Amino acid sequence: MPELHGNALSSITARWNKLEKTVELVVDGTPVPAIVNRKRNVGISPFAQRFLESGVSEWLAGYRDPELRGPTKELAPGELALTICPYDADILCGTFAVSLARTDDHVIWHGPHWAGDDIAAEIMGREDMAAPEGSDDPLNWFPAKLEFPAAGYDAAMDSVQHIIETHPWPAFPSRPPSRLARMIIRLRGLRDKRDHG
Repeated sequence: MPELHGNALSSITARWNKLEKTVELVVDGTPVPAIVNRKRNVGISPFAQRFLESGVSEWLAGYRDPELRGPTKELAPGELALTICPYDADILCGTFAVSLARTDDHVIWHGPHWAGDDIAAEIMGREDMAAPEGSDDPLNWFPAKLEFPAAGYDAAMDSVQHIIETHPWPAFPSRPPSRLARMIIRLRGLRDKRDHG
C-alpha cells in the first residue's frame, strides 16, 4: 500500500491485467484498483477493453494533461477517475477520483474523493447512494497526496499507450447490464452492507 513519507516520491508503472483485460496503473508495487478497493468487488481501471478504445484514449489524455480531460457534466477539469463502474464507466455508479496537478518535475494526485457525489444524491434522492461509508470507504486509507517524478509518470502513461496498442481492442465491447440491472446490483450491495456491516 503506498504511503507518502515526508518528501518521498512514489513510483508508478503500468501492467496488463489478463483476467480483467485492462491496463492497470501500479503505484509503489500495488495496482491502483487494489488500493482503492481492497475487496476488488467494485471499480475497475478506466483502461479496460470492455470500453470503447476512443473512450479509453480520452481517459489517457486526461491522465497525461489535466487540461485535456473535462469539463464534462461528471468530472471537473483536472479530475481523474482512478476506478470506474466495471459495467459502463458511469460516474454515478461509484467512481473514485483524484485531482491532478503538474509541475515541470512532478505529477501530483491529491484530494481523493468520490466523483459525482452530488449528482448521485440528487438523482437518487438519497445521499447514501453517493459513496461507501464507514470502514469500506477508500477515503479512510487512500493517501491524501501521491507525488511522482514527472519523467516516471510520463513513462507510465507511455506504457499504458503501448499496452493498449499491443492488446487489440474489440470493435464492439461486450454489452453491459442495463441501468436498471446495475441499480439493483448497487442496491443489493448497500442492503448487504447495512445488514452485515
